[in-house]
Amino acid sequence: MYLAIEWTSAAFHAWKLSKDGDVKAEYTSARGVNSIANGAFEEALHEEVAPLLDGIDTILLSGMVTSRTGWVESPFAMVPTSPSDLAEKAVYRQMEGLPRLCFLPGIARSAPVPDVMRGEELAILGIEGPMPPLVVLPGMHGKWVRTNGVEITDVSTFMSGEVLNLLRRDSLVAKLIPTTYEPRPEAFARGVAFAVDRSALSGGVLQRIFSARSLVLFGQLTPEDIADYLEGLLLGSEIAEALEGQEKPDAIPVLGESRIAGRYREALGLLGIESPAIVSSAAQGFSRVLPHLR
Repeated sequence: MYLAIEWTSAAFHAWKLSKDGDVKAEYTSARGVNSIANGAFEEALHEEVAPLLDGIDTILLSGMVTSRTGWVESPFAMVPTSPSDLAEKAVYRQMEGLPRLCFLPGIARSAPVPDVMRGEELAILGIEGPMPPLVVLPGMHGKWVRTNGVEITDVSTFMSGEVLNLLRRDSLVAKLIPTTYEPRPEAFARGVAFAVDRSALSGGVLQRIFSARSLVLFGQLTPEDIADYLEGLLLGSEIAEALEGQEKPDAIPVLGESRIAGRYREALGLLGIESPAIVSSAAQGFSRVLPHLR
């Protein structure tokens, strides 16, 4: 039996898997890597999964717990990457009172500049059936992942979520945003449209961000519109950058059911791109690595 753990900066998610990859039990908590003080990962692991350890031979770990700021740093598997490549680059440790620990690598590209992800690759590899050519994993740092159907071939990271939070909280524009929030779908759609309209203004998102202030000053946008307008502006800009220089696809799947995943789907829809539902599970991604472990 195996215990597969996705240990991110903000969350802990474990699955008890049979040798065939069937899920026998599942456990989640909010005890992310960032909440572990003084490097006490071993103690935290014991506390989180003690009831699940019966019959476990190997614990697989993925996510930020395997990063330089985590517990044990594992290398990156360079694209193109398959489940067997993750197993080959894994780092093994044996610690008293625990089954064998297997720290899976992240995935990276090297050109034109390095880009990386740790943990998200399991959700991609866990897609049911052939992987789509392009998949989006939304979040603070959105990942646009390309595949050839069986391998991950490229990853591009966009910091739209983090930039949006900074703009809303600590910027010149933030001073105009009311403390209470009400959804403004028309403002979101306006931001998406302006982000991709090169006939309205040359350049990119940096010049467009100031419009969230100037439009208010001239009575063309209300302060209540700013938050959603900025979100549409940044997500629209992200989509435009990700697809620059290529023919617009008919569909791009977005993984997850979070609020931000819904926003990506909404922005893609406004640009005439469908976002079909696909079945994906990080547990299934882990299960595809199991046959290749040493």
